[in-house]
Amino acid sequence: MYAETRNDWMDNGALHSEVMRPLEERLADTKPELVEPLQKTREMVGQEVYDRAFKTVETFNRAGDTLLIVVGNPRERSFLERDCIDALKNAFGVKKVRIVC
Repeated sequence: MYAETRNDWMDNGALHSEVMRPLEERLADTKPELVEPLQKTREMVGQEVYDRAFKTVETFNRAGDTLLIVVGNPRERSFLERDCIDALKNAFGVKKVRIVC
């Protein structure tokens, strides 16, 4: 039986659920230092590419010279890898971009 149907996760205080909001809004609440570089990325790749590639990005984390991006599926990862790596490196000032799903 799935955890969603049993609600096992309900007793875990570390987990929570929320309505998916645009990435920039979520980052403004949790990681405001990443909002400006994300906006620069959007300017570099253009609104159409940004909308397609960042639509379902779950989160961003920057550690040193690495940017970690978590996406929901391989298709979204492919869009980012194909269209956005150079812009992400430049906007966030990192050497490596790692995208996981």
